[in-house]
Amino acid sequence: MPQLFIKISQNSLSWQDLIAQHNESRKLFPRLIFLGLAYLTNWDVRYEMLAIFLLACLVSVNIYRLNRLTVKLNIFPTLLIAFLGNILIFSAIQYDNWFWGIQLVVFMPIVCITTAISVIYSHLNIRYKFLICTLLCIISTFSYSNGMIAWVIILPVLTLVSAKSRSDLLKQKWLFFSWIAVFVTNIIIYFYDYRKPEVSPSIIPAFQNPEQTLQFFLGFLGSPLGSGYQISPLISSVFIGGLEIGIFLCLCLYLIKNIQDYSLLKRMIGWIMIGFYSIVSALITSIGRVEFGIETALSSKYTTFSIYLIVVIIHLLPIVFSHISSQKYLQKSQVWLQKITIVVAILGLLILHWQSLTYSVKEIQTRYELRMTGKTCLSFINIIENKSCVEENVLSSYNYVKYLANQLNNLGMLKPGLVISENIEAIAAKKDKDKNYGSLDGIMPLNNWYFVNGWAFLPDRNEPADAIILTYKNQADDWIIFDILMSAQTPRESLVQLFNNPAYLNAAWEETIAGKLLPKGQWKISAWAFDAKLGKAYQLDRNHIISKN
Repeated sequence: MPQLFIKISQNSLSWQDLIAQHNESRKLFPRLIFLGLAYLTNWDVRYEMLAIFLLACLVSVNIYRLNRLTVKLNIFPTLLIAFLGNILIFSAIQYDNWFWGIQLVVFMPIVCITTAISVIYSHLNIRYKFLICTLLCIISTFSYSNGMIAWVIILPVLTLVSAKSRSDLLKQKWLFFSWIAVFVTNIIIYFYDYRKPEVSPSIIPAFQNPEQTLQFFLGFLGSPLGSGYQISPLISSVFIGGLEIGIFLCLCLYLIKNIQDYSLLKRMIGWIMIGFYSIVSALITSIGRVEFGIETALSSKYTTFSIYLIVVIIHLLPIVFSHISSQKYLQKSQVWLQKITIVVAILGLLILHWQSLTYSVKEIQTRYELRMTGKTCLSFINIIENKSCVEENVLSSYNYVKYLANQLNNLGMLKPGLVISENIEAIAAKKDKDKNYGSLDGIMPLNNWYFVNGWAFLPDRNEPADAIILTYKNQADDWIIFDILMSAQTPRESLVQLFNNPAYLNAAWEETIAGKLLPKGQWKISAWAFDAKLGKAYQLDRNHIISKN
């Protein structure tokens, strides 16, 4: 995105820049969304996260509409199914996608697919359905690499649901051939001048080690519910993924057995094709990514694809159960067995989801802290050279990041802006007299090093400081920045007891710094608590004087 902003400022943005390949994808439509939001909000990426949430809401509406049109139960079971579906659609296990603006791309295909299927079940004319579905498939294709699956997913639903009878299917040849023609045209455009990304691994290991590929495949599908296990999350995910595939295949076999029932076919086909979206996504990813290791199947980024197989099963089971009940008289014991099975399945799903939720909350907190660290080292990229921090928390190319950061800063698209002066006065903020921000407890000389420690807190955020800035007072009476401590937090129970607040646990800090960072002479040293969100520094209590020979 930064390169696009730079090109816009230079009046050199072209069509090729918008449709350019990024890894395996051509993110044309997401780029248009990102650019629009960037210039409406001055690139406040929280609005990209809001767009992700709104897309998930649209999926939820589509799923609920399909629920009402195909499952056809009373209001209470309908709402119960909707609730179970929504705790998955909005599951926190997707944390890497919820809180990273560019991951809007992984929501685009499922939004397009569910919207298209929802349109297919409507009373619109077949030509309007064809045009709308075609447009949605184009958007899906040029949003994310697996978005082209939409062409294969939607066609069977469009032909089967739109036909009034089996004999009517033969009259829809125009639809089939037109669809194939547009699909082929999209594929030609997509792969024109396509290059295999350097970061993309080989697919050969997937066929050389089919057992590992199968484990990756099942782990991919089971990860939304299996990742929460503290012991052997991969084994748990593989088992749950295998269970999902088993149930889904049984439901498909039931439809095949009753294929003559055209009404049942129309009720189930939409859900089955959404399920195949998850399965095909898992298969493609398994072949393309198994070389990275089986454990990568549990990546939070993949859960937005795999979740929908579980959502589909939740909606297909009631359709099959109701069809069984309508086909034959069930004995009282069979009815009770069916009810017990449903209750056990719901309880199992809720327990697994709760484990997934508690695990995700911890991971979200960890990601948040890493983002604050990255934001901090980026803020001081012109003052303190900290390559490891930038390359670990922002991007693995320090000089490139520094170039982009300064370009964006000049365009006013970094908030807060980069720190451009070693004089801390530029970012110093006034403290509230009634609040405690921390103190510099001590500095101990160790040959050519100094051991420093203290504690720092941001009372307005109720969190430990994002970093500690060390300064010395020069002869002009200015506080000059000479070091930034970003990974120096240590637990201190006494602070929790002193302030009666568990948020103070990690507010303590300690670090050993190199003496070469200071010029020779006697200097007054002060420490500051840095707030990366505001780009402000708050001076801590207690200054110390040291002499460097």
